[in-house]
Amino acid sequence: MKVMLVVFWITITAVSIGLAGVSGDKIIDGTEARPHSRPYMAYLDIKSLFKRYACGGFLIHRNFVLTAGHCKGRSINVILGVHNLTKPEPSVQVIKVKNMIRHERYNKKKLENDIMLLKLEKSATLTNDVTIINIPNSTQNFRNGTLCSVAGWGKTASSGYGSNTLREVDVTVQEPCKDPKMICARGTGQKGICNGDSGGPLICPDNNNSPLAVGIVSYSDTKCCEENNRNDVYTMVSAYRSWLDNKMSQYPLV
Repeated sequence: MKVMLVVFWITITAVSIGLAGVSGDKIIDGTEARPHSRPYMAYLDIKSLFKRYACGGFLIHRNFVLTAGHCKGRSINVILGVHNLTKPEPSVQVIKVKNMIRHERYNKKKLENDIMLLKLEKSATLTNDVTIINIPNSTQNFRNGTLCSVAGWGKTASSGYGSNTLREVDVTVQEPCKDPKMICARGTGQKGICNGDSGGPLICPDNNNSPLAVGIVSYSDTKCCEENNRNDVYTMVSAYRSWLDNKMSQYPLV
């Protein structure tokens, strides 16, 4: 069973940047990330017609954020440079999304081609706390057993609320995955992703041991985030590199 990892809420406590106290999704059995140690991370504040929800994302260009296709809404604000959603942080940049570019063959039921490029209304200002993460080329793949990591502001339990602070957990690539355009990964025991972590990056080391965003959080194969040794499924970024390059070239930079 494919369970999308977004989360919905009705009310928001107006604290700091307006995102504190929301119901959200969180890393299971992980630890709090060192503040601003993942400066490419983006928190997506998404509005649809009747709901408001959150996803993750990551900055791949001053003008573009990458996330999951199922994170599309009527409007999205991208929050960069944030660690704790409840506290004012001078590093924070809030930028509206101008264009939501979801893959043309996105399949909501099967969660196929679950990828979306967000064109920002204005360029992000690159700082120590807001940086770009590299993505793989079309030929880069990661073998079974590769140790990677994932982070998000999602739930720490299936019935819980979203985390106020960014959390992270180590996971290991599992082969084969059911779809050649997806990556399966799991942590030990209950470790892994949960609701609200959708759209965040799966980070693996490249040949120089530098972080590379190789996957996008898509779904978990179980309803319960606490199930032991479950597979979490990520959209494989390298499989869509040509699509990404083509789409980015179609939109004027600001």
